Amino acid sequence: MSHTKLVMLAGAAMGLGGVALAGQSWSSNNADEVRALVAEMMNDAQTRSSLLQSGNTAGHDGKFFLGSADGNFKLNVGGQIQFRYIYNFRDDSEAVIGEDEDNTLGFQTRRTKLWFNGHIFDPNLYYNITGAFNRNGGSFEAEDVYVGYKFDNGMDLRWGQFKAPFTREETVNSTRQLAVERSNLNSIFSLGRVQGVQLAYDAEQFRFKGMFSDGSELFPSNGSANSDFNDDPSDFALTGRVEFLASGDWNQFDQFTSWRGSSNALMVGAALHWQDASREQGRPNNELFAYTLDISWMADGWNLYGAFVGSSVDVDGGPTVDNYGFLLQGGVFVSDDWELFARWDMVFGDDDVFANDEYTEITLGANYYIHKHAAKFTVDLVWALDESAGAPANTSTGRGMLPSGEEDQFAIRAQFQLVF
Repeated sequence: MSHTKLVMLAGAAMGLGGVALAGQSWSSNNADEVRALVAEMMNDAQTRSSLLQSGNTAGHDGKFFLGSADGNFKLNVGGQIQFRYIYNFRDDSEAVIGEDEDNTLGFQTRRTKLWFNGHIFDPNLYYNITGAFNRNGGSFEAEDVYVGYKFDNGMDLRWGQFKAPFTREETVNSTRQLAVERSNLNSIFSLGRVQGVQLAYDAEQFRFKGMFSDGSELFPSNGSANSDFNDDPSDFALTGRVEFLASGDWNQFDQFTSWRGSSNALMVGAALHWQDASREQGRPNNELFAYTLDISWMADGWNLYGAFVGSSVDVDGGPTVDNYGFLLQGGVFVSDDWELFARWDMVFGDDDVFANDEYTEITLGANYYIHKHAAKFTVDLVWALDESAGAPANTSTGRGMLPSGEEDQFAIRAQFQLVF
């Protein structure tokens, strides 16, 4: 607040004091009270002026935030809600689950998350805490918890718990997918969240992420999707991912959607993962090697994505288990708000492990964007061409696919997403 405004405020206060004292005899006590009142008001005005000038900020710039004027402190607060309805139809459920029920349907709150991120003391020193409410019990559980520092030369060092830099489909946020849920291929080969240290480097057309961690517990080593690799963390694990930007901007690949008016963008990525896990109580040492190659092409209102993923598990005293698969996906806007998409993914499991070593899904659907990803409605149809029982198939309720000893299982999924 300026000095002139303070003087005007003081004058107003004295004027009010004079009115209040009109009709009363003037005394030194009255004068002292007026001076005390004026001093108190001026002190309060100066305090308020100091707070305003310090620039403490709060608001919404795409995220709710609190921050300091110097930019050294910032807290972003946000969340995600995905509410969906699933209708599943399959034959021969009695032979698999012991119930003659070919239709399974119902509502599900798939994801309810809160996240807190920002920086402290220095814009380069950042943090993130993301937690999700359990779908069954409602308990709040940590997902991503990490701290990092961004160097001026493009290097970024991060440590904590977060997703390993392996498949692109997994590292793209669940709020920015095309379909209601990620593919079966990704659920089979994704490394999930690990705990460790990651060093990243970003350049104009090239970027790299390398991670040293405790390793992943998620991959198909014993015939079931997302099975435990070991009861304890591995001795150590190494993950590396490289990406080359042929055209476009890196930010375009934070999602699979390509909005109308977007420029042409092409990116190629590849990743390797290796871990050695020592089991206790006389159990064998297992070794995992996984690899992937993907390509993404985005342009004015349409997108294409393809990926190949494989893994080899060397079990001490047992067979070497080799699995691989591929995915093709694309989307196109038919209006400013409506986007159609399709996906085809196949997984080929090792026949030493899987009774049915091939599993294929085709997904067709549409997105209606109310406020882009912040508020959108998605509906899709998933068609499993092969029987899921004994196959490299993730039959979790979140995906909508269930155990079946017959071919041609279908799931219709409808979801509303809100991100704030």
